[in-house]
Amino acid sequence: MNNKILTAVIFLLFNTIASATILTGKITDNNKQPLPFVNVFVKGTTNGTSANVEGKYRLDLKPGSYMVVFKIIGYKQIEKQVEISTATYTLDVSMEPEHYQLKEAVVKAGEDPAYEIIRQAINKRKFYLNQVNEYSADVYIKGWQRITKHPKKILGQDVDLGEVIDTATGIVYLSESVSKFNFRKPNQVKEIMTSSKVSGRNNSFSFNRASFFLFNFYENILDIDLCPRGAVSPIANNALFFYNYKLVGSFSENGEVVNKIQVIPKRKFDPVFTGFIYIQDNTWRIHSVDLYLSKDNQLQFVDTFSVHQVMLPVEGNNEVWMPVSNQFYYYFNIFGFAGDGVYMGIASNYNVNPNFPKGYFDGEVVKIEEGSNKKDSTYWSAVRPVPLTQVETTDYVRKDSLQVIKESKPYLDSLDKKNNKFKAGELLLGGYGYSNRYKKYNWNVSSLLENIQYNTIEGLNIGAKFDFYKRYEKPNRRLNTGVALRYAFEIEKVYGQANFNYLYNQKKSASLGAVAGYDAVQFNSGNPISPLINTAYTLIAEQNFMKLYQKTFLQINYRRELINGLMFNTNIEYADRQSLTNQTLCTWVNVKDREFTSNDPQNSASDNFNEEQSQALVFAAGIRFRYKQEFYNDPENHYIIGSKYPVLFLRYKHGFKNLIGSDVNFDFVNVGLEDEFSFGLFGRLKYHLGYGNFLNSKSLYFMDYKHFNGNQTIFSNFQLTNYNILPYYTYSTTSEFYEAHLEHNFGGLFFNKIPLLRKAFFNEIVGFHYLHTIGSTDHFEFSAGVEKLSVIRFDFVSSVAKGFKPVTGIRIGFKLDSFGD
Repeated sequence: MNNKILTAVIFLLFNTIASATILTGKITDNNKQPLPFVNVFVKGTTNGTSANVEGKYRLDLKPGSYMVVFKIIGYKQIEKQVEISTATYTLDVSMEPEHYQLKEAVVKAGEDPAYEIIRQAINKRKFYLNQVNEYSADVYIKGWQRITKHPKKILGQDVDLGEVIDTATGIVYLSESVSKFNFRKPNQVKEIMTSSKVSGRNNSFSFNRASFFLFNFYENILDIDLCPRGAVSPIANNALFFYNYKLVGSFSENGEVVNKIQVIPKRKFDPVFTGFIYIQDNTWRIHSVDLYLSKDNQLQFVDTFSVHQVMLPVEGNNEVWMPVSNQFYYYFNIFGFAGDGVYMGIASNYNVNPNFPKGYFDGEVVKIEEGSNKKDSTYWSAVRPVPLTQVETTDYVRKDSLQVIKESKPYLDSLDKKNNKFKAGELLLGGYGYSNRYKKYNWNVSSLLENIQYNTIEGLNIGAKFDFYKRYEKPNRRLNTGVALRYAFEIEKVYGQANFNYLYNQKKSASLGAVAGYDAVQFNSGNPISPLINTAYTLIAEQNFMKLYQKTFLQINYRRELINGLMFNTNIEYADRQSLTNQTLCTWVNVKDREFTSNDPQNSASDNFNEEQSQALVFAAGIRFRYKQEFYNDPENHYIIGSKYPVLFLRYKHGFKNLIGSDVNFDFVNVGLEDEFSFGLFGRLKYHLGYGNFLNSKSLYFMDYKHFNGNQTIFSNFQLTNYNILPYYTYSTTSEFYEAHLEHNFGGLFFNKIPLLRKAFFNEIVGFHYLHTIGSTDHFEFSAGVEKLSVIRFDFVSSVAKGFKPVTGIRIGFKLDSFGD
């Protein structure tokens, strides 16, 4: 055999053997009970792992001599010298509880020694916060969520989770991932996921993110999505205002004294942690944390959220300590569904001087590599630093074997056959849906009750909607089509619309669509009042707010992200428009001194609204730009996250005169800014500022005016750019206008201090809305309200306009967190 070939074979064989060397074992306490989540690492490095809930661990090492450290909060650290030469080396250890000694300390009158340690840590906080400007690390994450209890019925419907959870384990989601995580201050992130595994879904990608573990207790406020205002660090600059401390004791580790300090909230209901923080003497750095938040601390959606973090010096630099083990636990019980979840992140191979090239952080926060979800069990057995528990192994085996069955045509057809059974009552309530899972399409027909409405123009009208959805793979594409028809009894007409939308490039959010119809539509295309609410007010309160005109039209739409952060959309529409008048004034309740208004938005007293018929060819285009927009990509999809910079938007419309019979001639432009940002413990602010003008208004009709989304009902969707107490068409304009919308969510800052209200978890919201149009009095609107779970909301609103009495009212509804149209 050629010597070079022989050398290569020997080299490859040696490296194969070396890479397959495994240190494994079981860790127990002094009662022989498994000790979960013990950190196991090679001394002087961040090369390590963590034991699973059964106390079993695994650490991949090359043959050689190592000092292996076993470390967990509350137990004495163990160091074991091992000589590894075989493929598998077993080392079981038993750990004893740490005995804490109260050291001698200078105690101020009536003050626990912990306070002086905390003051020293606070003084060093900023140093450690800025000690590392950038780094990279390898990160392994394993997470699972399970449901332990659920209701048998919801609203009379059976709850069947057989397709969602494994009945043997209760696990809803189990996933593992391996990533290279890169970070640069202040908040630049780039994570490259090389491996991904989701139990029972081999075609999916893990939801795990290393950035979820960026809990830095050197920050004053930790940004936690589950807490509206975040949570105060135990060593924040103002921590002494929020916490009491108690020195439990200290212990020696590698020649350094570590202090165990109990963290106690001064006020039970502040957004603060409870538990223990471990601080080194002299260096005053964080050694580890064992803390939790509960519902008392304004957690939403979960009952308890625990954070366990262990810090270690990076290899070759004992002055720089980084988190090597992060563990999150949470418990929830909401709407009858109870369960828990565990996420574990193991970081290794830190490089605190990575020297990232220029332009490396390009906004792509996460990149999931092609083929990352195609790794087999042999690969995962080799790279998985934390052994699977028996429950996790069972879940993988059961779900992965069932996946083959569940993706087969016979199984999907049998499932569809069961779910596609038609019930006569569905046409009246709920609607009927049909699915073909194997061919990845579905269609549905709405219920009759869903499409019954009444207004003074059409009278009673009944309709139905048909929608069709089709998903294509490789590349990822979507097709949506639909038809909506209704019959208006009073005017004996059939109205309807048909729509089509094809998302042909998901990576660029590129879609092409069209809408055509013969319909009665609102003058304000923003549809400021829903047909359902208008029906209720018409029949019960003798108020007909919705104003309609007849429109026969065809519109073609196009949308695409041109470059990162720059979204472009355009449409062109040709329409024949014709006025309509009230045809019926019937109501269920006659309200004293109140009459229906005409269908003329500009003259409520006139029933002779006969704006001449018009044709309009209108072109519209718009851009939304966000500088340094962040996003993440998997092989099939592109997801936009946001940016620390505001959104700039620009919209333009042009009406063509004398082109295919068009009667309009106008040019309209609208520009503005919008954004949302945090004030930490003081909540979040979002705003929208806009300016617009008709550069040319030679020929246009009322439906071409700039309209504003007003509201004269008690119901609201609380969209930021809506006015909650503004008449629908009073401020419609063909000239210059300014608008401003600001809304601040205090996240429970004040209610948290009121005993009868804090357990309700209400968030306080105040708002301000302003509108200026030429020829009208400036409109000022103020609001104060509460929301629950960021969904249900109640506001008290007051408006002021010069020369008019203030108008007040209340608004209720479901909140929509979106900006403008």
